[in-house]
Amino acid sequence: MSGYQNGNWHNANGGGLPFRPPTVDEALPYSPFTSIVPFSPDIIPFPTNEPPTAPTTLSPDQQTAANRAIETLNNEIRDPSNVSQHLQQTFHELQNLLNPDELPQFVFKSVTQLATPPESPAVTQTNGFASAKAPLSPFASMLLKQTNVDFVQNGVQSPKRPQQNRVPSKASGSRTSKTSIAPSNGVQSVEPSSVGSSSQAGSSSQSRMGAAVVIKPSPSIRQEEYQRYDALRTGDNIAKKKEPAYNAAPTVTTREMELVEKKLDELHSLLDVIAEEADSDQSEYFEVVETDDGGVTVLRRDALTQLTDAAAKVVNFGHFPHVATERVLQIQSLCEPLIAATSQMPLELMLSDDEEIPGRLSRALIGLRACKLALQTMTGGSDDRRICSEDLIQSIVRLLKYVLNSCITPVVESRRTGSSSDLFDSATRHKSGISDALRLCGNIFSHVAVLIGKTNLTEFTLSPVESISIDVVFAQNAEKETESVLGIKKVESFRQKAMDVLAQIAAFHPEQRDSIVDEVLINLERLPAKRTSARHFKSAHDDPIMLVSALFMRIVQAAGSSNSKRIEDSKEMPDSDAEESSEDDESEDELQNHRPKKRKPGKISSQSPSQIANGLWNGAEGIAGRIANTLVARAENVSKSGDKPYRNILDSFMEDLCNVLGSPEWPAASVLLYRLLSHMVHISENAKEKSGQAVEMAIAIMGNMGCGIIDFTHRLKRLKRSLDITQSDMSAQLIPLADGVLGRNINRNDVLAENGPYRMVLNSLSTYLHPQGPHLDRNDPYLRSLSGYYVTAWTVAFHEASPENKGVPLNESMPEMEKQLKNMILDKNWSSKEYKSRGATDAESQLAAGIITLQGPFCKYLRSLIIRLIKILDDHHAKAKIISRAMTGLAQMMEKDPQIVDVTIFNTLGNLMGRDSPMVRANTLSLLAKCLEQDASLAQAFLPLIVKCLTDDANGPKKRAIELLRDIYKSTKAKESRLSIAKELLLPARDEDKSIAELGRNTLWEIWLKPLNSASGVGDSQVKLSRQERVSLLVDTVQNIQNSPTRYLESFEAFYRNVLLKTDKQSSQNFGTCKEMVGDMIDGVISPESTAVGQSQARILQALSVFARIDPRLFTTDQVQLLKAYVTNLSTTEDLAVFRPTVVIFRHVFPCLSTLQESFLEEIWRPLLQSIGSLATTAVGNTLYKDTLLDVAHCIWTISPLVRGDPPRTKSGAERLMAFVCSIVIQLATLPAQKKDVTEAEIKRSKAWTLMLGAFGKVCDFDQYVDMFRATLQGKVQQLLATKKATPERLKRLTDWPGKSATVLLLDLVLPFTKQTWDLDSRRLALCSIGEICQQKTKFFTRADIEKAFKLPFINKDATLTRVVLTQFLDFLAAAERRSDTGAQIAVGGGAAHGAERLETSFTASDNDHATTHIARTFLREIVNTALGDTYDLAFSATRILASISRQGLLHPKECGAALVALSTSTLHAAGGDGGKASPIAIVAAQEQKNIHLQHETMFEKEYVTAVDMAFDYHRDVLKDSHGALGTFKPKMQLMFGALKEGTGKSLKSFITNIFRQLHFDLPTLNVESDASVDVPRAALYTRFCLENFAFFEYGQVSEVYHVIATIESLVLKQIGPTVALAIETDMAEQHPQEPTGDAGALDTIPTEPSAQTASRHAISDERLRHLAVASMMLHMMWETRSFLRRAYNLQGKITANDMKSKAIRNNLVKSEGLWEQIASIMGALDNQEMMRKECYDFAEIINVDREHAVADDEADAKEQLARVAAGYEAAAPAGYETPDEATGGESSMPTSGRGRKRKSSAGIGNTPKKARGRPAGSRNKKRTSRTPDEDSD
Repeated sequence: MSGYQNGNWHNANGGGLPFRPPTVDEALPYSPFTSIVPFSPDIIPFPTNEPPTAPTTLSPDQQTAANRAIETLNNEIRDPSNVSQHLQQTFHELQNLLNPDELPQFVFKSVTQLATPPESPAVTQTNGFASAKAPLSPFASMLLKQTNVDFVQNGVQSPKRPQQNRVPSKASGSRTSKTSIAPSNGVQSVEPSSVGSSSQAGSSSQSRMGAAVVIKPSPSIRQEEYQRYDALRTGDNIAKKKEPAYNAAPTVTTREMELVEKKLDELHSLLDVIAEEADSDQSEYFEVVETDDGGVTVLRRDALTQLTDAAAKVVNFGHFPHVATERVLQIQSLCEPLIAATSQMPLELMLSDDEEIPGRLSRALIGLRACKLALQTMTGGSDDRRICSEDLIQSIVRLLKYVLNSCITPVVESRRTGSSSDLFDSATRHKSGISDALRLCGNIFSHVAVLIGKTNLTEFTLSPVESISIDVVFAQNAEKETESVLGIKKVESFRQKAMDVLAQIAAFHPEQRDSIVDEVLINLERLPAKRTSARHFKSAHDDPIMLVSALFMRIVQAAGSSNSKRIEDSKEMPDSDAEESSEDDESEDELQNHRPKKRKPGKISSQSPSQIANGLWNGAEGIAGRIANTLVARAENVSKSGDKPYRNILDSFMEDLCNVLGSPEWPAASVLLYRLLSHMVHISENAKEKSGQAVEMAIAIMGNMGCGIIDFTHRLKRLKRSLDITQSDMSAQLIPLADGVLGRNINRNDVLAENGPYRMVLNSLSTYLHPQGPHLDRNDPYLRSLSGYYVTAWTVAFHEASPENKGVPLNESMPEMEKQLKNMILDKNWSSKEYKSRGATDAESQLAAGIITLQGPFCKYLRSLIIRLIKILDDHHAKAKIISRAMTGLAQMMEKDPQIVDVTIFNTLGNLMGRDSPMVRANTLSLLAKCLEQDASLAQAFLPLIVKCLTDDANGPKKRAIELLRDIYKSTKAKESRLSIAKELLLPARDEDKSIAELGRNTLWEIWLKPLNSASGVGDSQVKLSRQERVSLLVDTVQNIQNSPTRYLESFEAFYRNVLLKTDKQSSQNFGTCKEMVGDMIDGVISPESTAVGQSQARILQALSVFARIDPRLFTTDQVQLLKAYVTNLSTTEDLAVFRPTVVIFRHVFPCLSTLQESFLEEIWRPLLQSIGSLATTAVGNTLYKDTLLDVAHCIWTISPLVRGDPPRTKSGAERLMAFVCSIVIQLATLPAQKKDVTEAEIKRSKAWTLMLGAFGKVCDFDQYVDMFRATLQGKVQQLLATKKATPERLKRLTDWPGKSATVLLLDLVLPFTKQTWDLDSRRLALCSIGEICQQKTKFFTRADIEKAFKLPFINKDATLTRVVLTQFLDFLAAAERRSDTGAQIAVGGGAAHGAERLETSFTASDNDHATTHIARTFLREIVNTALGDTYDLAFSATRILASISRQGLLHPKECGAALVALSTSTLHAAGGDGGKASPIAIVAAQEQKNIHLQHETMFEKEYVTAVDMAFDYHRDVLKDSHGALGTFKPKMQLMFGALKEGTGKSLKSFITNIFRQLHFDLPTLNVESDASVDVPRAALYTRFCLENFAFFEYGQVSEVYHVIATIESLVLKQIGPTVALAIETDMAEQHPQEPTGDAGALDTIPTEPSAQTASRHAISDERLRHLAVASMMLHMMWETRSFLRRAYNLQGKITANDMKSKAIRNNLVKSEGLWEQIASIMGALDNQEMMRKECYDFAEIINVDREHAVADDEADAKEQLARVAAGYEAAAPAGYETPDEATGGESSMPTSGRGRKRKSSAGIGNTPKKARGRPAGSRNKKRTSRTPDEDSD
């Protein structure tokens, strides 16, 4: 605008207007509007006085393409030798378009001009800027000269066409020529110069071409009625733009134009100077460098620097495209030799000396700068195709690859230590130069990426670019900054630029996408496992992700974008035909791509948006599916800890996708995740066809995906909360949409609306991606690709939801919306031209994109995913690990979003609690804990199931159950639930596993003993109230466990004893807490109404009695004295409820209190002594009173020495006690010796006396007071004699008593009542008393008459008396164990302090030792027989005695070990017991058997044979079930087998070998006589018993299973089987079916039954047939067991040494019912002769026939096989045995029915008997191999 100074543009060009046009402000009062919108550039573009640019409807890309086409035509004109058909065709087409007959004729008005200023000289602008009179191009000049386009002045009429009044158009007006055109058809033309001349010579009325502006004031408009607004606030909502179709040229100030011209001149001058000195020998700009091809003249470094700086200055101003093409080519020609020369110079750093490295780096830097400059000219220059020479590009790529391979990559991969340490040190010293090279390489990659989007490169050029980019992406960068020479951040930035190149290739060259994806997938293996977690690709808004993840998403987004696709190429469109596709493929040059086409544009334009979008979307999904398929296929059989990183890569890739899910920058994440999810679902649905590892992976990833969706939902909620509805119009629109989509009640049409989330994301992408300068990135290829992907996704979603797809007519808005979508697909700039966005924040953009993503199929699958995981949990055939994975996934999701929990999940959890797998039960409890965190009210429903897990066999469920119950206890207020939990937690506190016991004790400590005053701000009253509530709960707990099995009370007492031990760290604190609780309970007893305990006195006293037994120190003298009133009266049963616990308290507390007053003791002693009679009388028929009687006896014995009395006036307590006992002795001694002489009343009294003597005899040691006892007794006897109340004969036993031992006198008095002449009840009480007295003086257990009295009940099989004897033995042995444990604790705990004490007592045998040993030896047989009996209580007591004998070491382990093993298989339960659980007898016996095995493993090996035989007889004769397994297929010897597994593997293998040695038999001596109970021989029953156990054992290792299999195969195929088969073939030859003759390949025949005639001719005796049938049955059952084990543990293929050491995994798909039924069928073979014959034939076929594999004649010795297996299973498989391998298909071939198989020999077996295939005696040392028949398909 230099020609229009001072705004006088109305006087320009020699013309002048009659007035100055008014300004806008001056014209506003005359406007017809009632209000005026102030001028804002955002609303109405401000008028400019610059000349407007030529109007056009072409977009910038279309203008560029047109310019390229015009340049091509110009080049063809300039070449005179070229006769271009294309040129002629284009010229004729344009002439037809410019036909005068088809064009309007414009007539211009003339306006009156005022004085015209002198014409200014023309200003000519150079350097590529358009001048005032721009010259036409050659093609335009030729077209203008040869085409008639005219216009006439007003008043001049064309001779050929009449004047037409047409409305002038902007397009036609813009084509007005300012150049003279020679008339070619006689039409008069007017030149502009003539107009100017006439205006100068003529008057002022001379008109000029132009429009006049005339403003007429309106008198009705008053200026004061208008108000001025200087600023108008515009909204932020998306609004329609009203912009021209063209983009306005950027405004350039005069100063800037001068600078640009200056920089252009400097560049031109420098190029001219360089060109002039090109041929000079002493040029300062050039030098000669030596290469492999000789000397090459290249630019010097300084010259290159000057040229680079000069070009950079022009580039920085953005005017490099205006540089002439010849100049650009000149720059490239200067760079090319330098690039080529550098490629031939040595640049390697690894083999270089340290002095050579700087020079090599300098040469590399020069070459790289030349490459950068050349690429700058290509990317920043004009669109002339000549400047993008592919030869030069290839040279640049070669140099780049050379520098990378020789300098950059080795340095990046070098480390401080290792083989590359020298290079690391050298590179560190030259870090600066290498960093510059890295930076330049990155710049080159950036320019290459831009160049790929600018020009169409051939595959020959793209392939090396793709190759080096992939190498850079997968270069091994350091993991630590100290291990990287160049720095991790710099290297990762460089790798991202290489990734950008790959993304650009995929975006602009669809044909290269597959190769890029394949190369990336192939090179994934180059990623080390540790690098997969290094996420160095960082974006401005999202979490860092892996570079590979970003690349995959970029490729998918490029495939789904129309921006990356040539719309003209309809190859991928659904309606494209083959002819058009091939034609498009051949059109690769730029001209062909941009010149007009007649057919294809019309075809694409005629396609619907859905067809176009579906083609793009299918391509994107195809790429995503390919990526997902490859990753899953490689990862599904690879573990996370394996050598290959594929599993870790897949997990990291999935995590990356979940982390960026919903991001506006990564919309492809949802598609990739959905494809991955599809594969995971497919694997989980086809679990039978997939490996277990693959299924575990699929379920784990599904769970992680569900967590990813939930995390994304949470992010969306946070975004919504961060926005305010008043913040902007966009927020006001987004927040309701977000609420709807999160609540799953959104109308999908709202999401797909014109101004919905899709539009918001599209219009905010530029600002979101480039917040610093979005206007500079309008043509960013990534932005264009991303926008195109959103448009495609929008279109696909729109047409999927459109009514026409559902048979509903289209509404009015549908066609318009469809048209807009099509415009956006066909024109990538349509949306930006039609719509604009006002200040969308990042949160708004992310929320809009999140709404779109949440409506996608991946996020919608969350509910189905949860249901699928639940189905896996409920699948009874699923493996434990699979269920565990599914539970883990659900638990993670529930932790993130508790709302996913529903009734279905709870019902499934209830079913899972009963699964066999401990892992499943443990994980179910964890999952249940997550559920209860959200809804604690559901705990009641699951409490019984959780409590059941406390006694689980595995530790995992126990731990989870304890933790869960602790949480439930804390959260619930229900008293019943708390009581149940507290009671059941007692058992784990005494668990054998230390960790379980510790956890149980800690849990009980938290709920019972944790200090209540630890919380700050809690008052004393509140603490006291809480303590009383705890006491009340504790009292109820004690009451609850009193009515439960004794183990609960024992556990309760053991817990409190442990926490009160001095060894406990918190013992003092625990003691104080317990003491406080005891005080509160005492208060509750004395004054119940004044406390909050709220319990009856009896209950509180019961709890106090328990604490008295636990630790008497908890009570004080004052507290005990308060309880005196509760023992003074015992007249009713209600009184007993408070009397008995009070007596227990006194019994245990009195010995610990030294400050008791004698008067208080006297007050206690008297009522206690008076209560003995009534207690004894009642105790005869009630054992509860018997226990109370014992407690009273203890109290009296404790108090008696303390009551000294006042002799002689008052006797002491001991004297009174002796008098009381002596009176009982006299009463009992005076009874007649014969029962017939005794009255019923005397018998009743005698029973009470017997009980009293037993109670006091057990508690009191009368021998300490034997003199007092003798004197008292003699005094009473003399008194009786004096009063004649008794005859001397009746008192003879007392008068003859020598007086040495009171205990002997008591025994002599009671022992006669054990004789059979007395009634059973008297004998029972007498035996009980004798046992109790002997427990005080244990040496009397060895007395012959007492031993005989104890043996008689066993001999007579009297259950009642036997129960008494066992009870006394058990009490005595238990007390002995307690004494032993206490002594051990003292000795060990005291250490050296008690060392001498231990030495003194170690070798001294006490009376207790003699008694316990005597009982064990004398009564062992009776105890064992009773334990193996069918009466539960007797058997359980005997088992406990046996276990106690074993624990104390009273006998050799062999003497009771076999019985314990047999008892560990017991299934006997008490009446009403739970038959589904293990028998208590089995549990006790198994625990002790396990201890024996671990202590005496090698010594006890052979005893297991006897034990198994004893167990079989026990089950057959006593339990009446000779099966080896229960109906639930649980082996009866499982507990024993578990103990064996905990020992060494050698003992387990010895056990297997020894048991099968028992199953071995010699055919001639086999006993086939029927068993007593069934018509089956014992041998067959015993074989079934053992085999069923071996079949259903839970094996730990494959070696254990294989040892069983190998042993069975040896027995059947080598040792016994051939002999039995030979006997069958010999004795039953003619009855066996004949083999087919003739062709060896003939079809197999089915065995047929022998005819009656044949049977009559060749009859076999019944005895011999039964003999062979029993042998066949036993061997057949062995073979079926062997086949079942192979299938059940997947041992059908080759077995390697590693397999032997691996864990045995049971295949749950192989059902145990099959073997059970098969064995049952075999056992029924003795029902009749026909079945016996069939059984013989079936077994013979097993030996002689093999379905698929030939059996070799030579076989290896079985003992050698087993020896190798027993030596450690180091061989791949036992020598002499081969299993089906992959070559044979690995199919099982276990013979069952014998049908469809071939004989090995065609000779009849009736002629020459077959030789047994066992090895002859003389061939033992020969090495043989054999193949055995493998298993049959079931």
